[in-house]
Amino acid sequence: MKILVFEYEIKDKEGRILGASKFEGPMRVKLGTGEIWEELEKKLKVLNTGQEASFWIKVPFDRKKVKKVEKEEIPQDVKAGENFYIETPAGTWPAKLLGYEGQNALIDLNPSYAGEEVFYWVKLTYEEDI
Repeated sequence: MKILVFEYEIKDKEGRILGASKFEGPMRVKLGTGEIWEELEKKLKVLNTGQEASFWIKVPFDRKKVKKVEKEEIPQDVKAGENFYIETPAGTWPAKLLGYEGQNALIDLNPSYAGEEVFYWVKLTYEEDI
């Protein structure tokens, strides 16, 4: 198994930046765990440290990224339907609050562009076999 750390920039078809490591910090992922979608993982696996790649990818909507978390993990000012950031094992991640169920909150960790084709630029900055 491998851990990869990479810089990235994601753009939509109009060239708008949807996410970038210069704003959110580099992404750290453990390959083979489902932290990132399969097509992106395949593109990253072939890179060596220091290499860059650019490609278009269709981002899938992943039902497994709709999760229940404890209500306390959600900032108090966030209302159902609003976006916010939450700490995950992969780093700080954008999320959408879907609503509350008792003491839990239902959140969606899919990116807002799930289901769309987006442009990725990536640069692998670190890799480690674990």
